[in-house]
Amino acid sequence: MILIDREDELCALHDFLSGSRQGKGHVVLVSGSAGIGKSELLYAFAEEASATGSEVLRAVGREEERDVPFGIVHQLVRDLSLPAPLRTRMTELETGLAADPSARHESAALQAHVARGLCRTLLHAAGAGGLVLCVDDIHHADSASLNCLLHLLPHTRSAPVMLVFSRPDSARRCPPLLSAELLRHPFYRRVRLSPLSLEGTTELTARALGTQEAQARGSVYHSLGGGNPLLVRALLRDHRDRPADGDAEPEVPSAGEEFTQAVLACLHGREPHVLGVARAMAVLDSCSSPDRIGRLLRLDPSSVADALRHVEAAGLVAGGRYRHPAARSAVLDDIPWGALRRLRLDVAELLHHEGLPTSTVARHLVAVRHVPTCWAVPVLMDASEHARRSGDVGFALECLELALSGSDDVRERALTSMMLARLEWQLNPSTVAPRLGPLSEALLTGVLPAELTVPLSRALLWHGRSDEAAELIRTLGPKAPGPHGLFPETREWLRNRYPTMVSLLPTAEDGPGIRDGREPAAARPVLLAETVLGSTLRNGGDESSARSAEQVLRSCGLDEGNLYALESALLALVYADRLGQASLWSARLLREATLRQAPTWQAKLTAIRAELALRQGDLNEACALARRAMTHLSPRSWGVAVGAPLSTLVLAATAMGAADVAEEYLRHSVPEAISESRYGLQYLYARGQHHLATNQVHAALDDFLRCGDRARAWDMDLPAFLPWRSGAAAAHLRLGQRDQVRRLAEAELARPGSAKSRSRGVAMCLLAEIAEPRRRTSLLLEAVSVLRLAGDRLELARALAALSSAQRAIGEADQARRTLYQALHLADVCGAEHLQPSLQLRGREGTPADPAATPRDPLSAAERRVASLAALGNSNREIADQLCVTISTVEQHLTRVYRKLNVTRRADLPSEFQTLAVGSI
Repeated sequence: MILIDREDELCALHDFLSGSRQGKGHVVLVSGSAGIGKSELLYAFAEEASATGSEVLRAVGREEERDVPFGIVHQLVRDLSLPAPLRTRMTELETGLAADPSARHESAALQAHVARGLCRTLLHAAGAGGLVLCVDDIHHADSASLNCLLHLLPHTRSAPVMLVFSRPDSARRCPPLLSAELLRHPFYRRVRLSPLSLEGTTELTARALGTQEAQARGSVYHSLGGGNPLLVRALLRDHRDRPADGDAEPEVPSAGEEFTQAVLACLHGREPHVLGVARAMAVLDSCSSPDRIGRLLRLDPSSVADALRHVEAAGLVAGGRYRHPAARSAVLDDIPWGALRRLRLDVAELLHHEGLPTSTVARHLVAVRHVPTCWAVPVLMDASEHARRSGDVGFALECLELALSGSDDVRERALTSMMLARLEWQLNPSTVAPRLGPLSEALLTGVLPAELTVPLSRALLWHGRSDEAAELIRTLGPKAPGPHGLFPETREWLRNRYPTMVSLLPTAEDGPGIRDGREPAAARPVLLAETVLGSTLRNGGDESSARSAEQVLRSCGLDEGNLYALESALLALVYADRLGQASLWSARLLREATLRQAPTWQAKLTAIRAELALRQGDLNEACALARRAMTHLSPRSWGVAVGAPLSTLVLAATAMGAADVAEEYLRHSVPEAISESRYGLQYLYARGQHHLATNQVHAALDDFLRCGDRARAWDMDLPAFLPWRSGAAAAHLRLGQRDQVRRLAEAELARPGSAKSRSRGVAMCLLAEIAEPRRRTSLLLEAVSVLRLAGDRLELARALAALSSAQRAIGEADQARRTLYQALHLADVCGAEHLQPSLQLRGREGTPADPAATPRDPLSAAERRVASLAALGNSNREIADQLCVTISTVEQHLTRVYRKLNVTRRADLPSEFQTLAVGSI
């Protein structure tokens, strides 16, 4: 057997054996840290000694057998034939000692007699090759066996006998008499084993994993195992037993049960302080130091230093830290719960009195779910605030929950409960609901400070508890202090979300706002954001308001205090038709919210992105994002704000022709208080569109007009927000009321808003519906231009289909065909395939579908359109312009067409494609 990195030690043992065979009996003590390979060395030496003619007797000391008389001796002589009288005396002595261990001194003569008899027997067993006695873990030997070995030691000086003992450096010391005899022996030798070298660890790794992997991973295993063969082999076995999952090898090799047991084997049964120090290091973790360990365990510096040397020599720690996180976990898991609880509380108190950060102290308290008196509650509350700011909401909640359980002060409990509610809202707003009643009572009775009126009112309004919020605002509004005045921003916030509540605020001068597009120096981001959103909802957005919105987005970090400001700034960009800017900012914020693992933030930002996708005509994306927003939070957790994602889902499903799906969304239960909020406007408008699509024209008209009444009353009458007039005009068009269509569409165009607003394009299309043919074409061309700029591909598809019909009516057949192709392609892109038949019929002025338009080839609809235009002689650029796609897309489509039809150029396209192109108009 070839031992790794132990060739020198093995050679030394063989040299000592040669001397022993010559009558110079050697006594060798093999020592080293736990798991370093002492037993392996003894076993290998015993095997080789036996193979070269020595009589080898072996024994292993075990801690659980230390009180078994002659336990080691019986192992040594199990293969020898003992004289009958000697065996009888040993039995008598064993029986006596087992019955009364304290009678050891009274039986000293009998023990000496037995020891002499055993010595004679062992010396007689030494043949020509000599006798080798190997006792592994001699520190666990029973006293009777040690007595026999003491008698044997003097006789080995001139006998062909070699004694080899092993003992860990960290083990409890051998009895002084044995140690003294060893030191007096003329041929006593000490062999101390050191950790494996890097080359040795790599060789060990190669035997387990293969040469190639060993070269890449050897240094990692050496570093994590500290060169301790026991630990390294355990890591390798755990690696071998790990199920293959196809993932890349982790940076830190995974550790399992083998490694856990190896770690504990290195600690148990050692000097009393070694295990205690190892446990203290595991609990202190990054705060570990010899001085702290000493004060924690009440140990003198030398005892701590000695224990640290042992755990470092065992390869468990380096630089005061555990080499592998699993080693620390193994030690922690091994501590009995009661002891661990006491140790963590002692550590927390020690670190607190030393002035370490509250988050460090709090983690120990949270781990044992206990709050010591006096000092712990403020520590937990402060740690929670630091955790909240750093984005660790889970730990912040644990701190507050523990503080709440350990506090008996009414004001302290109320403040803690308020902090808990604000944190819980980030994870799941519905969990906050039970706290709101007691918190409102605490505010009204003066237990909580008045400045908490605003955040608590927001939570109440979110959950539709408007009466309770109204009482707080009415009663405590005048008392709410603030360095800049809370009322201006609160007034704007309410006006933008819950307008019916504004009248409850006390009369006060409006705070700083935005004048001439410049932000006043005193304005805070929250006030600036709410002012920009309010101004946009009333008057439309411009370059100045867009700059102010982006200023808020740049200056505010994503946290609970700034979320409303960021949301308002994003919506200001959306309702100002700055969709590109809004898309970039919302994507950036959503990524951050995802990293922070804040479901409420993710839900609100995802809902905004869903609304953006809808306004850009991407129906599939709008549906997917809105559904995702509804999975981040349940409908109940959304409160009245559920109107935002729900209206997006209804509008997108309606536009996709999925009326039954939209109907299902409308069956969702919504709070009654939604009608008093901006979200209720969105919900009412979406329901009106569904009614219109399902030919419930009067119900649709009622929804649109009610939406308009509230929008005007609340000063939110911006077509870019909700084009209710266009919805009502479309309903009147269905009813044949052309004058009403004209009145509402012209009023829509007269409202403030961007010149490239999608609502303007839709209003122009409605006016075109009641105009004479030449005027219709002109209006539709203008509408198409506006909708191209707005980026709403769905409304652009509808406008193009109407334009195709108008062009055909005035004799522009070729142009009408190209326009219709664009409309059909955009319907594909938007995910509104159901619109294609109606668009196609509209493009043909209501003529029946031509059977020739239904192709019998393997091409997709998009490929068919590209092939048809190519067959008519259009260049790739002309096809791209007509279909609103890139030249690269056209080239890819043509490549697939050529492959499917087995042609190599457009001249080879079948002539039926020309007929198909003409017939599709």
